[in-house]
Amino acid sequence: MRVLICGGSGFLGQALARQLLADGHELVIHTRHPHKHRARGQLQAEWVGAFKDIREPVQAVVNLTGANLFTLPWTSGRKKTLLDSRIRTTEKLVAWMAAQKQKPQVFLTGSAVGFYGDQGDTLLTEDSEPGMGWPTEMVMAWESAARPAEQSGIRTIYLRTGLVLGSGGGLLQPLLPAFKLGLGGSLADGEFWYSWIHRDDWVRAVRFLIDTPTLQGPVNLTAPHPVRYQTFAHCLGRVLRRPVWLTPPRWLLKPILGERSDLMLASTRALPDRLVEAGFEWTHEELEPALAAICRR
Repeated sequence: MRVLICGGSGFLGQALARQLLADGHELVIHTRHPHKHRARGQLQAEWVGAFKDIREPVQAVVNLTGANLFTLPWTSGRKKTLLDSRIRTTEKLVAWMAAQKQKPQVFLTGSAVGFYGDQGDTLLTEDSEPGMGWPTEMVMAWESAARPAEQSGIRTIYLRTGLVLGSGGGLLQPLLPAFKLGLGGSLADGEFWYSWIHRDDWVRAVRFLIDTPTLQGPVNLTAPHPVRYQTFAHCLGRVLRRPVWLTPPRWLLKPILGERSDLMLASTRALPDRLVEAGFEWTHEELEPALAAICRR
């Protein structure tokens, strides 16, 4: 199969690309700096900077574009960058697919469990209603930008991804240095829920979705067992054999994080019902063994 990955040089994209190549698929990777990646020769792929440069049909498209949500404060300018990096690229990609004589068979497009927002202890499935707040609005706009592909007859899947755990990026990248120094801790009361997934399972789930023609629409890419943040923090402390003692209160965190607190302190208890029903099996179902596997690596 010939697969196009948009955002294939990122934390998730690279892992997916390596696995697809190992499986014998042919890759096209769309990125802002194709010459740089082509020169490095990191992946045996066709690197392109514009969709018009793709000369042969692709059978599957995976859209992972989007600026990092956590690195910078959400000023009005940053929020525009976060939104545009998702919406505009998705709109261009969908328009390109619609113009092809031989359209892709399946389109998997980035989304997030941020769609559900802060809903406390409520169990959230793919059929749950959206939440409130700017992160939810952003995710809804992101999915809306991809919807014309579904309307044109392409099997479309919205990858509502949870907090991804892996080495070299994702949720652990900003947390590990502090925890390794013994400065890790819970956030606020730590009672809010985190819906997480190991990066290896995220890659396996995407491959599963490509190969399962009955699946379409929103799919929660999370492990089956979300945890409260205080559980997450203490599991990470045990794996690293470091104390977990700092607990900055919510009133202190909110002015530091600004609107990002709506994402980082939100309680989202999402369950991967559609993956479970389709028979997908996780390699890392439980948090502590998943963290141990990452930290050993």
